[in-house]
Amino acid sequence: SIRKINSSVADEKNERRTPVKRDKKALYRYLKKYHTGRDNAIICKQLKMRFQVSEEVIRYYVSCLRKEGIPICSCMDGYYYPKTHSEIFETVSRFNKYLLTLSATNANLLRAKIK
Repeated sequence: SIRKINSSVADEKNERRTPVKRDKKALYRYLKKYHTGRDNAIICKQLKMRFQVSEEVIRYYVSCLRKEGIPICSCMDGYYYPKTHSEIFETVSRFNKYLLTLSATNANLLRAKIK
């Protein structure tokens, strides 16, 4: 409902004004509360400003959360907490394509001849 949406927007604005705890669990809670589903993805630069840490730290937090089994998804539009299992599958599929590319690159490097 519109009342619920307006309330959610007001909550997020109020939360943005208060000091944020700079840790991975805070990032997880924030993504789950405000950025659930691919349509609500948030770019790393915005998370950086929100949490007042570097983009490298945001990526590190995301990596740690994923290693702990917390499903943080990503796409070209940023990071988000999944709404459906298919969103997790899309992220994993993208990772698998990336791994294949890295594997081919590694193989080519190992075959390279130094001139």
